[in-house]
Amino acid sequence: MRFASVVAGAVFSSLVWATEGSHYEYRYVKEFPTEGKVLLSSASGGEIKGKVIYTGKKELKNKRKLITKDKEVCGRGYKIDEVYVVSKSGGVKNAVVFLENVKGVKREKGAKVVQKKCEFKPRVVAMTVGSYLEVVNEDSVKHEANGVQDFETIFQLSQPSAGMKDKVKLDKPGVVEITCNIHGWMKGWAVVLNNDFYSVTDSEGNFSIGNVPPGEYRLKVWHEGFGEKSVKVKVSEGKATNVSFEFR
Repeated sequence: MRFASVVAGAVFSSLVWATEGSHYEYRYVKEFPTEGKVLLSSASGGEIKGKVIYTGKKELKNKRKLITKDKEVCGRGYKIDEVYVVSKSGGVKNAVVFLENVKGVKREKGAKVVQKKCEFKPRVVAMTVGSYLEVVNEDSVKHEANGVQDFETIFQLSQPSAGMKDKVKLDKPGVVEITCNIHGWMKGWAVVLNNDFYSVTDSEGNFSIGNVPPGEYRLKVWHEGFGEKSVKVKVSEGKATNVSFEFR
């Protein structure tokens, strides 16, 4: 492995809906502020759980991107750029939900992205600042993973063969766009946060953040296509706060 240098059965206590805002196609750059109160996980804390859903009437269209090389591994025809993955019930996959303006990383929580069949899997990961992003090539063709944050390239990883692994330490909160310099259709995202109170939604749009100390916070959601929203939440000891983010 190489290290690359950087160029509770609780009851629901409340129900909150966040509906303001509009969506857009892609989110290339976003820096999250580092100020905020220090907050460490508490075993006696509460839980924030809920769903991110799409209720709009507009048809969501993902672009098709032509496979132009390494077709014996990548496939033939087109890859679908899965910006919008929405279940039949409206659940939005790959949204990152986290506490805003809170510091206090109790432990480093890294993430792993695998290049398989010329796609980044998973497409969206979240991790704490100062931890490592591991990038793995499972394909028998060369990949060059390229990370961009705030319009600057922060890493480039050349992995010519299957089984190669690299780790990159990410020291700045914000959104890192990951692409492949060889296969232009490949896209991924690493959301780097200055606390470990976060969750990435599953295929039904569900999320859960546990061990949150009692108090009032702002909860934010980020999605590469829909954008951002935030809402105030109140967490009580031993209870769950149910939050639904709605995009239209």
